[in-house]
Amino acid sequence: MRGVLRSLAVAAAGGGLVLGAAHLPSLNLVQATSQAGDARVTRTHAEAVTKAQRICPGPEALGIEGLPDAVAQTVTVAAVTAPPAALPEGFTTAKGIGSLTVSGLPLGGTWGAPATARGQVVPGQISTAQSVLVTGTGAIAPGTVATQRSWVKVGDNRGLVTTACMPAADSSWLVAGGAEPGRRERLVLTNPGPNAVTVDLAVLGAKGPIQSPNGHGLVVGPHARTVVLLDAIAGSEPSPVVHVTAQGGEVAAVLSDTWLDGIVPRGGDDAVPVAEPAREQVIVGLPIDGPATLRVAVPGDIEAVVQARVLTSTGPKGLPVDAVTRVPGHSTRDIDLSALPPGAYAVQVRADVPVVAAAMAARRGPAGTPSDLAWSGSSSPIRTLAGMALHGPTDIGFNNWLDLAATKAPASAMVTTVADNGVVTAKEVAIQADSVSSLLLAGASSVWVTPRTGLVRAAVVPSIGDAKGVLFSVTPLTDLSLTTTLPPLREVRGE
Repeated sequence: MRGVLRSLAVAAAGGGLVLGAAHLPSLNLVQATSQAGDARVTRTHAEAVTKAQRICPGPEALGIEGLPDAVAQTVTVAAVTAPPAALPEGFTTAKGIGSLTVSGLPLGGTWGAPATARGQVVPGQISTAQSVLVTGTGAIAPGTVATQRSWVKVGDNRGLVTTACMPAADSSWLVAGGAEPGRRERLVLTNPGPNAVTVDLAVLGAKGPIQSPNGHGLVVGPHARTVVLLDAIAGSEPSPVVHVTAQGGEVAAVLSDTWLDGIVPRGGDDAVPVAEPAREQVIVGLPIDGPATLRVAVPGDIEAVVQARVLTSTGPKGLPVDAVTRVPGHSTRDIDLSALPPGAYAVQVRADVPVVAAAMAARRGPAGTPSDLAWSGSSSPIRTLAGMALHGPTDIGFNNWLDLAATKAPASAMVTTVADNGVVTAKEVAIQADSVSSLLLAGASSVWVTPRTGLVRAAVVPSIGDAKGVLFSVTPLTDLSLTTTLPPLREVRGE
């Protein structure tokens, strides 16, 4: 799948990699303003966060409201915080110690001993109808990430699913799913807060908004999760896009897309929230080698004129189909990318009104053999730091690739990896304008991307092959909030 890019591979455990001379400005900001003839000075400053939460959906097939659990499912979780070498230059954490813990939602159960050192992975395994709450506190809080993985080798549910555990939000856009027989979408809503939250689901489709009362007024209890079947809201919509809005609090939303084509398992993946509606969207980590689709949705009333192209290791390329598409307001459109030659791509979407976007790639073998699919959603540029836990040394045979994309101008980023034995390695990577670069993360338990110059986006593409074919997934990396801005302080000097 990645042979053409192996010349760019970097072994994570390799030595001799040094930090570049460029650096980011300090994030401990102090801003002062004054007015002529006035002795007042207003100071605003940011301090390192002392609490960070990430929420993993847990077993997506368990706990569906109104239905008994039809299958057993086990998922694993790995949580980690960024090593000091990955933190931006000049960043200062809070004083004292901290901890990283993994626990269940609804409340109950703690998995793994808490970590008190940066770069130390906390593992967990869940087989019950629970989501997972990952909490970093104190000096260890900045740079907290977690990843959920489901790896099923045989049977109807064969597939590889990796999910970035995300913070809760009051608005989330999810792009995944289809109308093929045997296609099933499960929406997992998790409320980490102490109060019940009311959730509304608005689904856009190829012919416009889906009108259904089943998606309104869903109540997710305190410290609880709710799993609903999207079919109960969207019916047989071929290209659904879901907008999740919460009132009275925030929820973490994940859309699980699985497909059993008769008796042939077609795999599945989890879709996490994509970038908020904007006139430009960039999707990183699209490993095409067979069927592939770009899905675009227009949230507003006005029709969008959408232009799309792919970014490659040698620069931007046009699509093999008409690159300009009109999408009516409040509707979606799928654009076929299957004619693109095998390779690692990013997709750049531009429109004259705000849109949301994601893309799906599939791996197909001979007729009647199992396959897999993966969704990659659009993401925003990394401004401070992004990272991912890659699970542990027991995952023998996995290949993890890091895809980096730059838009508008050349860019660079520091890529830091932590090996299974704790060795930290860093390398500055340059990406040409409107291009992608791929690195093999051999032997790494976590990877971190610190931007240096330009606009950088990233995704991790894990895969593993067996006699029946290739299983793979895509996890876009999102920017981490390392600081919190305190209320302004006003200093009044004497007259």
